[in-house]
Amino acid sequence: MENSAVQKFSAERLKNISGENKGAIKVFFAAIISRLVLFVLAFAGLRLLGNSRLLSEIFPQSGDVPHYLYLAEHWYASSGEKANLLVFYPFFPICIAFFRLFFRSYIISAIIISYLSFGIAAAYFYKLLKLDYDDEKTAYGLVGLFAAVFGVFFISAHTESLFLMLTAMALYYIRKKNWLATGIIGFCAALTKTQGVLLFLPAVYEILVDAIREKKFCKKSLFTLLVPLGFLCYLLLNYIYGGSFFKFVEYEAAAPWYNTSKWIADGLATSYATGISHFVLSLFIYWPQIIMYFIAVAAIFLGAKNKVRTSYLVFTGAYVGATYFHGWMLSGGRYLSSLLTLYVIYASIENKLVKNIILLIEAVLCITYAVLWMQGQAIM
Repeated sequence: MENSAVQKFSAERLKNISGENKGAIKVFFAAIISRLVLFVLAFAGLRLLGNSRLLSEIFPQSGDVPHYLYLAEHWYASSGEKANLLVFYPFFPICIAFFRLFFRSYIISAIIISYLSFGIAAAYFYKLLKLDYDDEKTAYGLVGLFAAVFGVFFISAHTESLFLMLTAMALYYIRKKNWLATGIIGFCAALTKTQGVLLFLPAVYEILVDAIREKKFCKKSLFTLLVPLGFLCYLLLNYIYGGSFFKFVEYEAAAPWYNTSKWIADGLATSYATGISHFVLSLFIYWPQIIMYFIAVAAIFLGAKNKVRTSYLVFTGAYVGATYFHGWMLSGGRYLSSLLTLYVIYASIENKLVKNIILLIEAVLCITYAVLWMQGQAIM
């Protein structure tokens, strides 16, 4: 009887795991299709506006893309006009250089990485959502991600898709208490974006909660120290190529970025003042990032009300704070579109009408900004 019960439990568990994996695979392909659909809609919109820009003009020359492509091909420089590219983290260029061995083109390799990473991110996000929510809320969370306001950066050669994938994987393995996987993935995330090192916070929170509850410390959780080690490796790159562990701070403060750290209120005030004096840019850059800041802050309180996992809220708060701790920011909207836990909070909303209205606004803005980005507007 006991063996029969054990076998039945094991069979049911295997069935659930198999079903979860099948669902994740479907989500992977759905995510890829969603990016292709966005690309087609944006390109069609570009043509309807009478713009004849070629794809070869759009993708390799937009925003920070040329910098990542240069680093993938030439790596960092200790001197000269390219020395300031030290402000860009190395993991994305490393991935581009690796994929280029197979695809023979740096820009094609970068775009393939973006698409594949977005698909994997969605698959892991599906598995993460299923840990807490039913099928309907999981679906809403995924569609909310697919319709991200600045989702165009998930089809371009930027770090957003790669970082999104690493975030989804890290949070999933934190929940599964797979600390080695968390450490390795978090290490890569910390070498992708400044915000990557913040994945250490939800890991530490979950470790402390488990230690208090079980009254013992899991030694394997020390693998999570790999996450801040990733950031230390980036600082070491600064020392090797710039002669200072914080050389990137000096480069960021100089031309062409002019970006220094300020209190959040001061940074928002700068965005507001700049937006008032530059109406067109305010529509593309300043108003979106100001509005999205307050939405993100409100989302944290909403998440607490809806009992979203505390470690997610810790990560969300730290991410928003670190992102807006800048004096002259141009990419706040893009950065927040990569904050995966915002879509968890969105999924937690009970009112379907509210969720559908948010989704409609998201989708309209997503397509609009994608068209404007392809048109060459200042969507950063």
